Amino acid sequence: MDFGNAMSTLTSEDFAVEIALVMVGFIAPAAVRYGIEEKAGKDLPDEVYGLTVVVGGAIYGGAGRQAAVGGGIHTLEALRTRFTEDS
Repeated sequence: MDFGNAMSTLTSEDFAVEIALVMVGFIAPAAVRYGIEEKAGKDLPDEVYGLTVVVGGAIYGGAGRQAAVGGGIHTLEALRTRFTEDS
């Protein structure tokens, strides 16, 4: 394993931007939820909000694809929570 290449990847600005976009995609469903539940008066499952970010990022393309990955992670986490945690 070449640790020099690994460290240069971890410290590169492009990698940091990609990670930030994934994090934004993970957090973005909360903003979508606020807009839909608070402003429109609808109550939908958390998975739906994650899927809106996935679809939006996929349609946007380019950097939006990293945000779509974050939305997908949010959706999987919401499903895991729904099926594994006691209510």
